[in-house]
Amino acid sequence: MSAPLDPHAYYFDLRHKATAGGPAPSDGAAVLAGLTADRDTANPVYVLQFGLGALQLRDPAWLGCVAAAAEWVEREQDADGLLAYRFPMPHTFPLDPPWYSSLAQGEAASFLLRAAAVLDRSVLLAVAERAVDPLIDPGSALVVSTPEGPALEEYPTSPPSFVLNGWITSLFGLHDIARAAATPAVAAAAEQAFESGVETLAGRIGLYRVALGWTRYDLFPHPLVNVASPSYHRLHIGHLETLQALSPRPEFAAALEEWKRAATSPAARTVAVARKVAFRLLRPRSRRIRRRVA
Repeated sequence: MSAPLDPHAYYFDLRHKATAGGPAPSDGAAVLAGLTADRDTANPVYVLQFGLGALQLRDPAWLGCVAAAAEWVEREQDADGLLAYRFPMPHTFPLDPPWYSSLAQGEAASFLLRAAAVLDRSVLLAVAERAVDPLIDPGSALVVSTPEGPALEEYPTSPPSFVLNGWITSLFGLHDIARAAATPAVAAAAEQAFESGVETLAGRIGLYRVALGWTRYDLFPHPLVNVASPSYHRLHIGHLETLQALSPRPEFAAALEEWKRAATSPAARTVAVARKVAFRLLRPRSRRIRRRVA
């Protein structure tokens, strides 16, 4: 894990998150202002992915947007390194505020390490290190013990949800801290947590298989299995390919072969879409976000 970290590269393309309002940095500033205008409805992951996307543009004109996103994260991180969601989870999972996400913590680490380099703000390294504390601490609500080892929770539900893409992305944040943390002890702890998490996922990857080799979005005991949509099935493939490149496992290679075969199968896609529609009829995706009561 000693290869230098490219501050303008990330594990998947998020440039569209920054340019959603238009191609100019001023458009991006307006997007970020909208994302952060009301803290009670602000989604930390949206802010972090905006920042990562702005970095991926590799344009110095966008550094003001990167700085503004980093300042928001620095300001909102609490003493335990956490970024709070102040609204109830608006779909799928029962979560009341405040709640926290391993996805937000992992992407915060990845973003802040990169922002520290491009903005020449070394203070952000400490903020990045604090962001992974809840992913390293076995007593954290974001770390779930399983028979195979520790798993990271994008949505800390009870019982655990084990959302696949969020778990893998959280591991990317640990991998980045292991490579680029300023504190050797933090880097070593992050590396150990990353490898333990990868080993756990290798032991559980078969649980994400559904009919015809398709994937499921999570392992939560919904009334109906929450199969991945075609876009999320493709995302699972891309995320697992990246993880396999970082820390190879034979279980990942076997899963990827099956998942890729399913992705090209009209029958597998048709069955998956039908099951996803049935799931969403039972669990609608959108409902109004209720404001947090002070």
